[in-house]
Amino acid sequence: MVILLVTFVTYLSCRKILKEPASQALRVEIPKVKNTNFDITTKGILKKASISTKWNIRDVFRNKGRSIMAVVGVTGCTMLLVCAFGLLDTMNSYLDWEFEKINNFKYKLSLQNNYSEEQYEEITQKYGNATTQTLGIELKNGDKKETNVIVINDAKEYVKYTNHNKDYINLSDDGIYITEKLSDKYSLKIGDEITWHAFGDNNWYTSKIVGLNRDPQNQQINATRSYYESLGLNYKPDAVYTNKDLSEVNEISGVDKIQSVGNIRSGMENMLGVMKTMVVLLIVVSAVLSFVIIYNLGTLSFSEKQYQFATLKVLGFKDKQIKNIFVKQNIWLAVTGIILGLPLGFSMISYIFGSALGENYDFNAEVSIVSYLFAIVGSYVVAILVNKWLSRKVKSIDMVSSLKANE
Repeated sequence: MVILLVTFVTYLSCRKILKEPASQALRVEIPKVKNTNFDITTKGILKKASISTKWNIRDVFRNKGRSIMAVVGVTGCTMLLVCAFGLLDTMNSYLDWEFEKINNFKYKLSLQNNYSEEQYEEITQKYGNATTQTLGIELKNGDKKETNVIVINDAKEYVKYTNHNKDYINLSDDGIYITEKLSDKYSLKIGDEITWHAFGDNNWYTSKIVGLNRDPQNQQINATRSYYESLGLNYKPDAVYTNKDLSEVNEISGVDKIQSVGNIRSGMENMLGVMKTMVVLLIVVSAVLSFVIIYNLGTLSFSEKQYQFATLKVLGFKDKQIKNIFVKQNIWLAVTGIILGLPLGFSMISYIFGSALGENYDFNAEVSIVSYLFAIVGSYVVAILVNKWLSRKVKSIDMVSSLKANE
């Protein structure tokens, strides 16, 4: 699609130029001006504006296509910068939510399926009795049957729950909780009832949904131990959580696996290291793209205005004044592109995360104020530097050849 688009635009541009007579192509193109184009600078607050401001406003209206392309180019570069910094902000937010707010433990002990009562007593005496049980379940959703898991929580201070705004909530003992993404998937809401049974148990149970929680990584059903046992079911933990230091412990009787939250987070942060490389690449690409777009459009703009700048020189304008006129217009277009690029960049990264995340993940794109500032400063600095560099050409304008170009 990109190849076809570039080919089509190139064809249209070349066809327009090749249609011109040779004598016309050799002349400086005289812009087509309507008297109504000047009305905007003769009314209201613009009536008292400086000559450079009026001149630039009229030039923007005379060259709408070039002006729009300049804005679009800077908008695209700003979008890339917002996406680059937003990737890091979003993943850092996800890590903090998952490993700082929800998981408030240092180690998770996954128990063996056939652990004995003596082993369980020894484990809880040494490492505490904060436990959970996870069961695979089948639930009825209308005429369909869906598979999922239910987590029975008896570790309130270690495994916590948050609402849509990431604020803590406490599970009540009078029903079950489901995650927001799961409720959307099954079209369920608070007050609805679901019928379910655990695999290996043929008895079906009907539970009322008493609340929704939001989890960035696991979309499941949650309940307290008290509610689970109120259904007449036997609670058998399969995980123990502790904040004791187990860095030197390799094996515990009755425990199948010892997991350190710190190691899990370190693994995720190592993955972020790869993402940081992508972010740097995006920043470099956006800077190069911004430079190329602004430079090309600036060169085109200068070539088109060379006749006018030569005229201004004859009228007594100094090189510094002409430079300011040239730079001012390009900065206007760059700032407009930056303003448009900020919200579009956020919309783009939101779309990316919304489309790319699987069914188990639920977190929004986030871009910090600092990241927006980096995107603004990055785009603006490139625009300033390129335009300052191009404005040096004003000194080299040959007034005689420029003014006689149409002869």
